[in-house]
Amino acid sequence: MNKVFNFVLLTSLFILLTGFSYQKHLKLQEVHTTINQAQKTIRYDLRIKNTSNKVIGNQFDYPGYHYGGLEVVVVPGEKLEKYMIMMDKTKYKKMQHSGFGGHSTINPYETSNFHAEYFFKDIKDLEKLKQHALDGKIIILDGAKVIAELQLKKE
Repeated sequence: MNKVFNFVLLTSLFILLTGFSYQKHLKLQEVHTTINQAQKTIRYDLRIKNTSNKVIGNQFDYPGYHYGGLEVVVVPGEKLEKYMIMMDKTKYKKMQHSGFGGHSTINPYETSNFHAEYFFKDIKDLEKLKQHALDGKIIILDGAKVIAELQLKKE
């Protein structure tokens, strides 16, 4: 019993202490949204600043040309989710994406641009979508590893 308790305690402390590896060094500087009614998409243009003295993102050499590097994903809150087409057959809360892009790394003390675009449902009241567009968070991934989680709107 004591061994189980110690294991759970140590595992919990490890998770709490390691957290997201760059959480405190990535700051969301700007968010702009664009609703494209014809394509039924909402685009997020994001500016993210690296406040550390290290490059954030994987920097390995390989024979290809299109290594993804950093990826920024918008995770909707409850209000936004009502208007979005969500992916099924996944354990994650994921909106159906239309496209994304950005830099594979963020240099020390610099700001980089990213964008992510998602499909919304066939809705009549686009003002409601616009009103709830910032209800959620972004997660920043380096490969499959989540390195930071940031709120879309300042609290």
